[in-house]
Amino acid sequence: MKRTWACVSVWVLLTATNAWATETQLWVSDSPADYSKSQTSGVLVGPDGVLQLGPRARSSATDSLDVIWAMAPLSGGAVALAGDDGRIDRWTEGGGIRPWVRLPVGQVLSLAVDGDGLVAGTGPDGLIYHISSHGDTSRVARTGERYVWGLAPAGKGAWYAATGTRGKLMKVEASRTRVVIDSDESNLVSLVSDGHGGAFAGGDSHGRILWARADGTVTTVFDASEDEVRALALAPDGTLYAAGLSASATSEEDDTERRVEPVKSAVSAARATVYRIVPDKSAAAVFTPPHPFVFALAASSEGVWVATGNRGAVFQLDAQSRATQVLAVPQGQVTALALMTGGRLVAATSNPGALWRIGPERAEKGELLSGPLDARRFAQFGRIAWHGDAGGGRVSLSTRSGNTDPPDTTWSPWKAAPQESRITSPAARYLQWKVELAGGRPRVDAVEVAWRERNLPPKVEEVTVAPQGTGFREGELQPRTDPVTQTLPGGQRVEYQMQGTGPRALRELPQWARGLRTLQWKATDPNGDAMTYHVDMRSEGGDHWTEIGDKLEATSFTWDTQGLPDGRYRIRVQATDEPGNAVGEAMTSDALSEPFTIDNTPPVVTSLEAKGQAGAKGQAGAIAVSGRASDNESMLVRLEIELDDGDWRMVTPTGGFADSRDLDFSVKLPDVKAGEHSVAVRAVDRAGNGATRAARVTVPTTR
Repeated sequence: MKRTWACVSVWVLLTATNAWATETQLWVSDSPADYSKSQTSGVLVGPDGVLQLGPRARSSATDSLDVIWAMAPLSGGAVALAGDDGRIDRWTEGGGIRPWVRLPVGQVLSLAVDGDGLVAGTGPDGLIYHISSHGDTSRVARTGERYVWGLAPAGKGAWYAATGTRGKLMKVEASRTRVVIDSDESNLVSLVSDGHGGAFAGGDSHGRILWARADGTVTTVFDASEDEVRALALAPDGTLYAAGLSASATSEEDDTERRVEPVKSAVSAARATVYRIVPDKSAAAVFTPPHPFVFALAASSEGVWVATGNRGAVFQLDAQSRATQVLAVPQGQVTALALMTGGRLVAATSNPGALWRIGPERAEKGELLSGPLDARRFAQFGRIAWHGDAGGGRVSLSTRSGNTDPPDTTWSPWKAAPQESRITSPAARYLQWKVELAGGRPRVDAVEVAWRERNLPPKVEEVTVAPQGTGFREGELQPRTDPVTQTLPGGQRVEYQMQGTGPRALRELPQWARGLRTLQWKATDPNGDAMTYHVDMRSEGGDHWTEIGDKLEATSFTWDTQGLPDGRYRIRVQATDEPGNAVGEAMTSDALSEPFTIDNTPPVVTSLEAKGQAGAKGQAGAIAVSGRASDNESMLVRLEIELDDGDWRMVTPTGGFADSRDLDFSVKLPDVKAGEHSVAVRAVDRAGNGATRAARVTVPTTR
């Protein structure tokens, strides 16, 4: 039998999504920003994004220093490294990093060269020590502050000390200290000599750079828009470079030791800016690194070096302020820089601690490890290729894949990826590639990787069928109150607006509207594909599904059930991502509703008896009404009575509850005048079907 479904349209505003989530995509790396999460050693990332062999880079790890706050070159090519637990370690070419000095303090925060020895600034007691070339120590001064963040020469035997937490610049001379600047900053966290007996100091609260001249005058050289000036460096031509940070690069642990450490976690919207300042003349922003913090600067006639976190990297700015990424390390931050004789740059890292030596010799080979591609879901990987010129050398690519970030031991092993070849690493959420350069003058302008998401089936859940006679608004589990319309035979169009909700609203539905049923469901697609829906229905226990909706875009649907036999039914909703996938690659899934009842048959008032009762002399009479109502499918939810076409009033069934398919009732209508009357009883079932039965009754006159 052919059945026609009368459907009520439901309009839904769909969120715009990528209609072709599984189409082939290209991961192209060809700009400095594309390499901001890379690791490099011996490979330069130029201002134009070109990869070339750079200075040779080698590293030595510390045995127990996690944080290195400062370092200083020593005689004979050695390097002193200062950090936690009062430690100053010493690196040599032949011996690596070894413990050297242990001061009775919590942390060594700053170092400065003093002939063949050093001076060291500490925290949390703000002490300054002298360390001889043999490792002998002596206390030089007590600043009265908590931290000594920086030290700079102030003439023979004298030192400037940048302190906190009251932002004072002090001058230490012959074991005596005096305040040179009492600033508004909480800490003066950076310090550099001006080369003429004075010093520049940067604060961490107002972002100001203060200049204490040798003649005792103090001026503000620059007021940065950022709050913190974490690093300063003075070039040979007198140009000052400063790193302004919008968020503090350090945090203070809440313990009795008042230990400070570099910020490890990501800071939302944090930004770093490097400024070029010609004192008393000009200031301009020259570099915004891709990482949120700058911990150190170093300057020479060859350029300016910038040390960043929280991805540890070193950049070099040339005379035109173009940035080249010289090194990108696996450690969290590069926290200190120093220039050695012969043009070598040394960089100290934190979390964990290590020392890197960069140049001056050119690397014979180097590698760059890309940041992982996050495909968001399982992806398949296609062709990989590089563009550029081998330049008489060798360019090699390899890949690996996995499902964790950062990569761990569960990732696949590295697989060689010859030029213009298909990637052999298995499908996964993440992919990483590595390029190795060796010999000659190789140049890589770009690396391209083709990939596409693996299509996954959509998911349908929470298929819900509204109670008969009501519907759901989209996204709300509440009865619909919008108008219901119908075109009657002959072309007349009528509109019905339901007033209120609940059983009373159901009772008042016109007969044609009582069969309307609304179903609603939720559906998601892991690839973000557009979906359409197919809806079927069958009787509970049956094996034949009947289509009631196809190619639906909304997640709700209303149809008329009046042509169906009463009984129990189920709905099946099937979702397909066909609109967002190539031919033959669509996937489907479905979900079933809980069983629900269709009841289009009204109840029956099976018996009704009305007896008139005369009142006492001078008083009105009464009518005693009793009977029974029944329904074959649904529970009866309401009994009502009407006298002489008056208002309908509710009747409480015998037993006090309307909770059964069979209800008895007995009620007396008082204050009824003598004479002939009509009494009507109406029974309403759970589906909103109603039945009325009436009787004529005479109330006798007063005796």
